[in-house]
Amino acid sequence: MAENFDPVLGGQQPAGSDPVMGGLVGIEQALGSPNPKVRIQAIKGALRYGSRGAELVIQALRNDPNWEVQFAAWETLLESKDPQQVQVAKSHRLPLRQVGDVRARYKAGERDFRWTNLSGADLIEANLSEANLIGADLSRANLSQANLSEADLSGANLIWADLSEADLSGANLSGADLSRANLSQANLIWANLSGANLIWADLSEADLSRANLIGADLSRANLSQANLSWADLSWADLSQANLSWADLSWADLSWADLSQANLSQANLSRADLSQANLRGAKLGGTNLKGANLWGAKLSPG
Repeated sequence: MAENFDPVLGGQQPAGSDPVMGGLVGIEQALGSPNPKVRIQAIKGALRYGSRGAELVIQALRNDPNWEVQFAAWETLLESKDPQQVQVAKSHRLPLRQVGDVRARYKAGERDFRWTNLSGADLIEANLSEANLIGADLSRANLSQANLSEADLSGANLIWADLSEADLSGANLSGADLSRANLSQANLIWANLSGANLIWADLSEADLSRANLIGADLSRANLSQANLSWADLSWADLSQANLSWADLSWADLSWADLSQANLSQANLSRADLSQANLRGAKLGGTNLKGANLWGAKLSPG
């Protein structure tokens, strides 16, 4: 005889049942399950039960031993319509995962390396194309000549990382910290670097054509001989950056800060420099043919 089950009061849940259908009691019971998948399912429906449901999600975020469950709780709170719940998620630092041999796991078909600890990893010539590396710690990792095309590195820590000659074409690096990273001769065609931190980064001879660098911080970065044609650098900070011999033809530099930047011998033909700050910039031999300088701030004389 089938076991009685009350979808409102909860009780013993049949295998494969939805914990949300058991009401708040069902949620609480499911969160005590040894199966992480059951706990995740409960978390995803908990917020509909008001403050008690939110309390259960926050408890899972802070105390559950399984990383996937913690992540589900964090994501649930982040997507909440309640500003206080969103703030809890934003103020919580997710623990980094230890994944061991990334090359072997990638070769076996795994692509999810979110929030992993890969600091200092030796990943020379590694193939991580289309990998999910959101929030990963790759600080001081050696990724020279690695294939990271179409990879998601948004919010990743790449401080002092070696990405020289790496393929990052189409990669998502939005909000990533690339300060002092070595990206010389890297392929960043169509890459998304919006809001990225590239202070003191070496991007010499890198290909950034059609890259999205909106609001990126490139102050003091080395972009000598880099290809930035058709790149979007609007609102970017390029103060004191080295852009000598760089190709910035057709680039969008509107509202960009180029104060004290070295633009000697750079190609800025057809570039949009409207409202850009060029005070103190070195413009010796710079090609400004057809450039839009409407409202740009230039040094007197």
